[in-house]
Amino acid sequence: MHWFLFAVSNSRWYNCGAMDNEVGIIEWIAVGATVLVMAIAVYTDLRWSKIFNLFTAPFAVLGLLLFGLREGWHGLLLSLAGIVMGVGVWFILNVVGRILGAGDSKLLAAMGALLGPHFLLHAFIGTALVGGVLAILVALSRGYLLRSVVTLVRSLYMRAAHRVTIDIADSSPRARLPYAIPIFLGGMAALYYHYIYVMA
Repeated sequence: MHWFLFAVSNSRWYNCGAMDNEVGIIEWIAVGATVLVMAIAVYTDLRWSKIFNLFTAPFAVLGLLLFGLREGWHGLLLSLAGIVMGVGVWFILNVVGRILGAGDSKLLAAMGALLGPHFLLHAFIGTALVGGVLAILVALSRGYLLRSVVTLVRSLYMRAAHRVTIDIADSSPRARLPYAIPIFLGGMAALYYHYIYVMA
């Protein structure tokens, strides 16, 4: 836990653009790789309803390599912190119910490996906002909104009172939202904020 907090608090990777208005070539490679892995995940999630380890794992390794090249051992720790945060989100959400699949968490881990926990935090906030709106729209269009809300409330109660987790993702299968879409949109919003808005 101490190494995680140290890596995040001493990060230079994701703050360098805001400080000197310059982004190095290694970081641009990481940005491009992040967009690519998110786009691949959207395609596979729409095509096969799955995000494959075959695509996410190499990008996580690439993130470790890029961070290591730029910041040495500290960079490796920072990249590992991003991976831990991505997987940790999945575990935390499982307390409520299975909202994210394992493939979604591995995509988040790859994004965290490439651009670090600071980026992943903002990307996840954007993902949660976009995902919530899209989920409501899909549920409304297919008549599952009330059922989804009831399932969520029931899941919270069962978890708190009986420590039993309900699979929210399976409560309305026809209203399933490929979560790679809000992850992509949330990630792009985070990239825009940090690499365009802040540096403008």
